[in-house]
Amino acid sequence: MSHEANAEKQPSHAGEGHLVENVVVFVLIFGAFLLGIYLLNWLTLETVWPMAAIVVISFLAFFIPQGILGRSDTGYDLAEGKKADEKPTSAAVTS
Repeated sequence: MSHEANAEKQPSHAGEGHLVENVVVFVLIFGAFLLGIYLLNWLTLETVWPMAAIVVISFLAFFIPQGILGRSDTGYDLAEGKKADEKPTSAAVTS
């Protein structure tokens, strides 16, 4: 019976029920963005470290939301038009 009730339910928004996590991630990534802009003050042709720090911060700003928190494992299936639930996770046992 409970399975039938869940089948009728509409899928929820990806961020629904995760307000605190969404706010924390936004603050961290926006802080990294502001830090990158601040590091541009020291960027000259003689100093290399500000550009290296900006590259690392930029990588983390894209990698953390997309690769760790995002849906990077289901992107291929979603691009093909499949639902995300069809792909088994690595811990799933199929028989």
